[in-house]
Amino acid sequence: MIAEPDSTTTTSESSAAISIVEDSTLSSNELYQLTLYKWRYSLEAYGFEEHEVKDLMFMKWLHATRRVQP
Repeated sequence: MIAEPDSTTTTSESSAAISIVEDSTLSSNELYQLTLYKWRYSLEAYGFEEHEVKDLMFMKWLHATRRVQP
C-alpha cells in the first residue's frame, strides 16, 4: 500500500457508505481501473511529478505482467 491510511476518523455516515459499497459488485475491469486511480492519486499525494508517476505506473505494469522480475 502506498498511502498511509487514517483510520481514526470513523463516523456512522462513513459506515453507511461502506455498507453500500460492499453491497455493490464491481466488475474486474472496474476494480482494476479503481486500483490504478488509487495508485496514481497516492503517488501524486506524496509529491511525485507527472512524469515520475507515469514511469512508476509503467514499472508496476511490467512487474504485474511478469515482463520483469524483482
